[in-house]
Amino acid sequence: MEIDTPQTATERAEESFATFKATIAKQPFYYFTVELVVNGTSDQIIDAYQFHSYFMAVLKEWLGIIGSGMSVDILDYQYPVAIIRVPFDKYKGVWQAMTVNTITLLNGSVARFKVVRGSAFYMGIVTSSRSVF
Repeated sequence: MEIDTPQTATERAEESFATFKATIAKQPFYYFTVELVVNGTSDQIIDAYQFHSYFMAVLKEWLGIIGSGMSVDILDYQYPVAIIRVPFDKYKGVWQAMTVNTITLLNGSVARFKVVRGSAFYMGIVTSSRSVF
């Protein structure tokens, strides 16, 4: 833009529109709804701390040191379903680890994690457009 040349109103409007255009290029987190499926009958109720420990054990087994040092947050937990948050750039490895591995609980039962729902947005996890209100 030259200082000496006057601008028309449409040129100024185009510049101001381009200045305020914003996009979200990268999501910081990925959200999962995860269910702990226990094979057989088990009367043991697992609290959020044990759930997190089992989850981290699965990540460590599948992803090694990278998995054991990963930041995993449990946002909501109602046995046996939890909503967890993981870094966006690691979510594919986390999904693989949950799908492939089985774990042995403290009482000897075999269990696995089942991904119920996954989304880059928390709203996509807590609500469903398919359910009737």
